[in-house]
Amino acid sequence: MSQLNQLRQQINQLGQDAQRQAQGLAGFKPKFSAAVGQVGAVIGGSAQQVDRNMIATLQQAEKEVDAAIRALHAAASAASRYAASL
Repeated sequence: MSQLNQLRQQINQLGQDAQRQAQGLAGFKPKFSAAVGQVGAVIGGSAQQVDRNMIATLQQAEKEVDAAIRALHAAASAASRYAASL
């Protein structure tokens, strides 16, 4: 197999792996969001700084999960386009 074909296969595999990971995170996201909401509802009325920090940290993590999903989809798409161009 030529090096070009090997590269194409590796890039295609990378894109497929990125797509699978994005799908896995997308499946995790609703559960995580629900848990964040529940934690927020339970400790949200607290005046303690540590509670507010916990909620803020969870909300930031939720945003980062969304960002990771978008990034993985973009990587999968870019890998597919690049492999097709080889």
